[in-house]
Amino acid sequence: MWVPSHIGVRGNTVADRAAAEAHSLPSPIDMTTDLTDSLTNLQTTCNRQWDTELTDALQYTSLGRIRHDTRHHWWTHSPSRVLDTAVTRLRIGHTRLNAHLHKLGMTDDPHCPWCPTYLDTPEHLLLQCPRHHSHRTALLQSLYPLLLRRPTLADLLGGSPDPGLAFKILKHTRTFLQKSGQLHRI
Repeated sequence: MWVPSHIGVRGNTVADRAAAEAHSLPSPIDMTTDLTDSLTNLQTTCNRQWDTELTDALQYTSLGRIRHDTRHHWWTHSPSRVLDTAVTRLRIGHTRLNAHLHKLGMTDDPHCPWCPTYLDTPEHLLLQCPRHHSHRTALLQSLYPLLLRRPTLADLLGGSPDPGLAFKILKHTRTFLQKSGQLHRI
């Protein structure tokens, strides 16, 4: 179907004249990069700054003993939100264990309920407390083929640089947490 052009339409003629006049003027703005490139560059710069600040901050937190970078660690996630929450709390040290609650002024005694001379910390719960000896023995036996040495707190909480190994160890740690019945304290 034939459609007449906009020649002779008053508003269109004025717009065409303004556009032609603008083309004859020197460009005041260098438009070598478009908006998409600028936003990508801004996002990259912000992410790099965030990573630098977070990596520096890690060395001053309890998480810094387990994690030394800000990359996403897929192997720390499981299908169970309760277990993910417990592992995350243990990793950052913000638990319901007495040592942390004492720091917050929420309990008078920072010691383990079963070991009155030891602080109730994630390390004590996972590696030392005699109350959980049978579960810990099962954990250590399951980890021996993977580590060939006694695990550290960092090992148990996904600190291995090998993602496959970290995933396997965390699976056993989650089993320990379930069987020991201590999830409510974490």
